[in-house]
Order: sequence, then structure tokens, then C-alpha cells
Amino acid sequence: MSEKPVDTHDLRRAFGSFATGVTIVTTLDKQGGPCGFTANSFSSVSLDPPLVLVSVAKSAYGLSIFSESKGFAINILAEQQRELSNRFASRGTDKFSGVNRKPGSTGAPILDDVVAWFDCENYQQVDAGDHVILIGKVADYSYNSDAPLGFCRGAYVSFGLPPKMLDLVTSCGHLQVGALIENEDKILLQIGPGGDLKIPMAPTVGDRSQPDSLLGLLDAAGIHVELPFLFAAYNGLDNRYIYYRGELLSIRDVILTEQLHFYDYDEIPWGAIHSEADETMIKRFFREREVDNFGVYIGDYQAGDIHPLPQVS
Repeated sequence: MSEKPVDTHDLRRAFGSFATGVTIVTTLDKQGGPCGFTANSFSSVSLDPPLVLVSVAKSAYGLSIFSESKGFAINILAEQQRELSNRFASRGTDKFSGVNRKPGSTGAPILDDVVAWFDCENYQQVDAGDHVILIGKVADYSYNSDAPLGFCRGAYVSFGLPPKMLDLVTSCGHLQVGALIENEDKILLQIGPGGDLKIPMAPTVGDRSQPDSLLGLLDAAGIHVELPFLFAAYNGLDNRYIYYRGELLSIRDVILTEQLHFYDYDEIPWGAIHSEADETMIKRFFREREVDNFGVYIGDYQAGDIHPLPQVS
């Protein structure tokens, strides 16, 4: 059977329909100078041993440097690092000028403020058409909950919700930011002065050094969390609410102040929850948790839509 001629430009456009993250791959040359390029052809390969791969064009200027190096680093860019992506995608020779970085265990540069990085030993190289596949064995890594930079069909994209989807919660009222946090099948609730209950909430997410922020409130109670998932953008009668699903990282031995307590769903005193928004969000949280299928609610106290999150197999 004769092969159908392939239009490589059209095939590139078809490949580009697959949305990816954006990485900067770095290493050191034989003189110890940093070398790097932008790539979205990155993938995990194996957990045991821990392997990742990146595909490098044979026409790339730095291919020989990466092929001969003892290791390389994969830096997954954050949403605000588009300029850095553009810089390392160019053929300029001074890509690292002004870029904050540190050496990994292999010596490869680890860039500051990236979403994740993987410091890899050069494990295997596979010849693949007009590219070489570099397979690295992960020697060290780190990650955080920042939003990654996305790329699809030749353009940068956001993996978060489009801003227009948040229009319903930007028109009136004061902003309140809450977090749904569970531990051992229980949910964390904040206890007010009169005994009323609500989802832990503050005017801003902030950080752990700000006592009036959401993360500061939780940290003061010995609760260390990240807030990687948006759960709802809700417009109430008097306030705007942004709810996150929190990821509990640790609880210190000095547990919980009088303001915060974990409640089993069957033991929640619903009569003490006076916010219709909070009651709705708690019930929805447990309902979606039972089927392990979370979405993002966008709407107001009268009507809205739940936008499903992508399922990854």
C-alpha cells in the first residue's frame, strides 16, 4: 500500500491542536556556560524509575550540547512567564541575562518562579526522524500550585477560567475568599463570635505572614494548605465570593483555635450556618466529592452553571 504524501505544515497545525504546557530545558556546556531552549514536547515516561522526556530538533543549535551533557533540567513555566518563553525560543546568545536561577544537582540551571522543575541525569537518547528524544532520570524536583503557562495552536492559552466567566462576580459587593478543606472525611469550618458557622473566609488569599488573609488565618491555627483548585465564583446579595478547594499539606501539633474546627458531614449543625452561599457550597462539595467529579460554579444566588473540570486518565 502506497503511503499518502504528508503536508508537513498542515501536520504541524494538526499536532498543535493538542494543548500543552511550556517548558524551558536547560543544561551546561563543556565550559560551564548555561544553555537553554523553549519546548512543549515534554512528557513524563515512568515512575519507577522516574523518567521524563523532551524532544529536540536535529536542526537545533544546542542539540550537541544537550546530547553530550551529563544532565539537564526541565523548567515548567508559570502563566506570567510568557516573555521568558519567547526569549528562550529565540536564537539570541544572551538568553540568561538577568534571569534568576540556581544550579541543580546536575549543574543544570533551575529557573526562579517556575511552576515545577525536574533536575535530570541524561539517561537515554533515541533517534526519532528529524528529532532526538532525550530521556532523563529525575534526580530532584519541586513544584507549587501556581497556574501554568499553556500553549495550543501556535498561541499561549490560559488553563484557568476565561475572565468573562467571572463577570458575574465583579459587579457589586465586597469580595470574600473562602476555602473548602477536608481532613479524614471532615470539613473545616470557622466559628464566629455568636457560634455561627461558615467556610473559613477572609477578604484576600494573601500569604501566611498576613494575619488578616485567608492563608494567614489558617496558618495561625496550625493548618498549612495550598489552594490549587477554584471551586466557585458566587455573587451573593451583598458580597462576592470566590471559593477554592484547598489541599491540606500538614496540621501542626498545636491544633486549631476556638475559631476553627473539623466537622463530620453528619455532625454539621446546619442551623448555625446562616450564609446560604456557604451552605450551598458545603453540600455541593460533599455531593461532588462522593463521585470524585468536581466542577466550578459560576453564578449568583438565583442561577448559575457548573463548568466541569477536564478529566485526565
